[in-house]
Amino acid sequence: MVGSLIFDTFPFSVTGAEREDAYDYAKHDLMSRRKGYERAGAGDDTLTLSGEFLPFHIGGLSQLETARALKDSGSEQFVMRGDGYVVGWFVITSVKESHADAVAPNGIAYKVKHDLKLERVDDPGQSTGADLIDAVLSLFG
Repeated sequence: MVGSLIFDTFPFSVTGAEREDAYDYAKHDLMSRRKGYERAGAGDDTLTLSGEFLPFHIGGLSQLETARALKDSGSEQFVMRGDGYVVGWFVITSVKESHADAVAPNGIAYKVKHDLKLERVDDPGQSTGADLIDAVLSLFG
């Protein structure tokens, strides 16, 4: 789950996930010794979610546009894995789509691959979390 965008096996799935996080250090030259490392804090934490969908058979284009809308909003999105593990708050930095195989006359392929790139941000606070709960609950009726 990324904000209000819920991934499932049907119609919009994630078939691959890649995460890279770092810790930053400030390097200092020292005489007659190796460089010294001073802790600077948490570094970049990026997450890439990739998958594919069949728009003519099961849909998925509306979820792709939802991902674009979340990216364009620039707001923090709560990210949670399918097992309930809270990954944290991220912004969507890019949405990539790739039309593979045969492309129909309307410009949409029978198989569309997607990549969403996210970057970790600080927790935006309690009011944002309450808004997220309301948005998720509204999906269920």
